[in-house]
Amino acid sequence: MGIFRSGQPSRNKRKAARTRFVLLTVLGGFTLAACYTLYVSIQQGQTVDRLATYDDAFDAAQGTIELMRLQNAVAGLALGLPGSSGNLVEIRFWIVENRVSVLSRPSFTEFVSGHPEIAGVVSQLKDQLEQVRTLMPNLHKPGVANEAILALEALDAPMTQLASITSELVGDQFRTDQERLQTLHLIFSGLMFALIAVGILLLVLLLRDNRLVSDANENLRFLADNLRAKRAELKAANETVAAANLELQLQNDELRSRDEALRIQNTRFDAALNNMSHGLVMVDRDRRLIVANDRFRVMFRIGIEQRIEGKKIEEVFEALRPGTFWSEEIISRLKALSEASVAQRHGQFLVEGADRALQVNHVAMADGGWVAIYDDITERRKIEAHTDFLAHHDALTKLPNRLMLASSLAQAIRERKRDGFFALLLLDVDHFKYVNDTLGHLAGDNLLVEVGNRLRTCIGEPDMVARLGGDEFAILQRAPRSREDVAALAERVASTLAERYEIDGRHVLVSASVGISIFDSASQDTEKLLRNADIALYRAKSEGRATWRFFEATMESEVLYRAALAADIRDADRRGELYVVFQPIYDISTASIAQFEALLRWNHPFLGAISPAQFIPIAEESRLIVPIGETVLRRACETAVTWPAHIRVAVNLSPVQLEDQSFVETVQQILAQTGLAPTRLEFEITEGALLGEKASVRQSLAALRALGVTLALDDFGTGYASLSYLHKFPFDKIKIDRSFVTGLEEETDSRVIVEAVISLAARLGLTTTAEGIERASQWDLLADAGCRFAQGFYLGRPVSSSVVRDMLAQGARRLAFEEALPPPPPQEAGGTLA
Repeated sequence: MGIFRSGQPSRNKRKAARTRFVLLTVLGGFTLAACYTLYVSIQQGQTVDRLATYDDAFDAAQGTIELMRLQNAVAGLALGLPGSSGNLVEIRFWIVENRVSVLSRPSFTEFVSGHPEIAGVVSQLKDQLEQVRTLMPNLHKPGVANEAILALEALDAPMTQLASITSELVGDQFRTDQERLQTLHLIFSGLMFALIAVGILLLVLLLRDNRLVSDANENLRFLADNLRAKRAELKAANETVAAANLELQLQNDELRSRDEALRIQNTRFDAALNNMSHGLVMVDRDRRLIVANDRFRVMFRIGIEQRIEGKKIEEVFEALRPGTFWSEEIISRLKALSEASVAQRHGQFLVEGADRALQVNHVAMADGGWVAIYDDITERRKIEAHTDFLAHHDALTKLPNRLMLASSLAQAIRERKRDGFFALLLLDVDHFKYVNDTLGHLAGDNLLVEVGNRLRTCIGEPDMVARLGGDEFAILQRAPRSREDVAALAERVASTLAERYEIDGRHVLVSASVGISIFDSASQDTEKLLRNADIALYRAKSEGRATWRFFEATMESEVLYRAALAADIRDADRRGELYVVFQPIYDISTASIAQFEALLRWNHPFLGAISPAQFIPIAEESRLIVPIGETVLRRACETAVTWPAHIRVAVNLSPVQLEDQSFVETVQQILAQTGLAPTRLEFEITEGALLGEKASVRQSLAALRALGVTLALDDFGTGYASLSYLHKFPFDKIKIDRSFVTGLEEETDSRVIVEAVISLAARLGLTTTAEGIERASQWDLLADAGCRFAQGFYLGRPVSSSVVRDMLAQGARRLAFEEALPPPPPQEAGGTLA
């Protein structure tokens, strides 16, 4: 069926061509009409411009009238008529003069260009007016007005002539312009009607063109519908063909899949059989071997070239050579098992020899045969034994671990419930962290192994040594004869571990702190024993380490007291129980106060004043020392900023604070907020904070030094490597420990050490401060030795900030403290902020 009727496309093309021609013609007509309209508009504008010359002609004609008014005004002035005045004459003269000046305009000159005589008339008028102008000031004089009247009368003829000529020119010009305007009006009206007609024609053509476009769109839609129908028919035919092809493909694939499945099943069966981790054989009812996998051959060392299928299973085992891998004992057991009745050989059997173990599973089949699975469990048994060892022993020292110790303690308690007693010793290796940090973890591990070996030599046969973790060990003394036997063992342990070690070619000295718990009551259990021993160990460490202590009932109350302090210190600052006091430090050379050391104190609401030696370690263990230390630093800076500019403040730092990554930033913020100059702040750092020479500590000290803060090495001489710290860290000052100052008068060694430290500091460019000055003689000895600063109860005890203000206001000097003082209180143990 045809899509269009016959001849329709050619007719549409002709119609479209005619339409395009007419549209182009109409657009051309519009363009010409627009150009001509522009021309007519220009002509109209020029005509309007010519009409402006009528004003100049009117002014010229009006000049004759104004001349007459001027003559009347002059005559009235000459005759003395009422209302006449010189001012009126001047005004009239100015009007006439203005009318004559119009005649000199370019527009008027162009208007009368056809009458040359007018230029002479204009010149005559100007001359006469100039003559009259000379008379104007004297018009009030006799005869002058008459003279002016005569001069003005001479202007009558020129003015009349000028008015006549201009009137005639205006009339001619007006008639010409009126005819031109009428002609332009007719032409413009014709153009407008022509444009309207052309617009109507254009509208008709557009409507016709729209109809043609609509017909074309209808034809396109009809064509698109036909194409879609044909495409749907083709698609349906393709789908039918594809379905038929798919059906054939599926049938072929199914056939191939069946063949492949059979092949894969056989391959998998062979692969599974030959890749089993166990040996497998299948035996028929006559005990003849049907199937044997590769693992069975490998397990029993049967070569591939040996044909065993079809042989009786016992013959297969008889052919094995004992001693090559399996012992004769295991081979005999396997032969007996294969020759047993069905009922006897069904199940799981363990066949063991001296050095190997074999697990055999027999599964009966319906036809009277069976399947046997052989599993060599020798390595598994070894692994299980090793795993059991690791579960109950320490991997590093091979000593029993905490789990095995707990089990042994429970057994000992059961055995000693009725009579007898035993002892549990817990011990820590003193200063192990220092060894670990300075020599490395590998050296630390080697030291722990050596400690374990030495502990083995200290105990008897029934006793046990265990490592609980880290540097903590335990000894279970199962059958001591008396308390003295336990003490002897503890002393033996302490002395043995204190002997020198050779670790990686370096000499190492450590000691041990031992806590002892005795089982002598049926009410004690494992946990109680461990807890009591741990409490005794803590007492030994707190009393100087390298010693041993038995547990006593009073120790438990001390532990409870320490736990109560740990709980209360968390909110002590919020409750206002923590406060800062200041102890003066004197410049020995001037005997005047140079700075104050800020010290933290705790006034407990129920326990009263608590020594810093008690609560500072607790705060460090819980890391509460970080916020508490920040509070102390802030209060110290806020107080110091009110002192004279030459007085500095010293604040103690905890190792925990130095390891805090935000500590330096906190110091910067506090200095900025309080306004204290960094050069007026001094940090005192103990040698314990430098153990291990951690990079974070080194970076913090360098950053503080860069701020301008002074760094002092506190308690110099009581630590581990003071001289090396002076070389490796940026210190400005050394604080000599009070233990050396105390013996200055009596002990020569102390005096030599103090003088050596002061001399060393001077050579290194460092200043020195001596702590613990309690007598005038100590002051004098330090002054003679060249010590720069001094601090102690003899010079001043820690006081509140208000007392400090009074001391500074009075200009306190050392001499004020030379008066008789009451005996100083017991020396307070040092702490990080104490």
